Amino acid sequence: MKIKPLETESERLACLEIAKALPEWFNEAGLKAMEHDLKSETTFIAVENGRVLGFITVKHLNEKALEILWMVVRRELRGKGIGTEMLRFVERLAKANFEVLVVKTSGDLSYKPYDETRRFYERRGFVRVALIDPYPEWGEEAIIYVKCIR
Repeated sequence: MKIKPLETESERLACLEIAKALPEWFNEAGLKAMEHDLKSETTFIAVENGRVLGFITVKHLNEKALEILWMVVRRELRGKGIGTEMLRFVERLAKANFEVLVVKTSGDLSYKPYDETRRFYERRGFVRVALIDPYPEWGEEAIIYVKCIR
């Protein structure tokens, strides 16, 4: 598996198709925002034999913080270390210019699919720093996680 920058329209469309196949995580509003972010923000893709396995999209928040906007792995490949490798890749790149990584995720603790998402980040050193209810852009709860990277 190789991790590289998103470069082509076909790669971008592959990313969207992966997310569309995960409706329990990405609703129509999320997919629309994702489509915009895949065009305007920095995205890296995990690729093997020309097939996109997953992607991670990041955005500079300020001079000290880099935010993970999206991280998605094909359903059938979840739990195989692809997300962890993409996260490590971004952490290595970010260490040169940033002090922290930030990620927002659903704060609805009754919605079980996001239990897995929250555990993923927590097991990789992210710390919950805030619950915002409602998060203005989403209209629902959001948990903010931060990880110090230097």
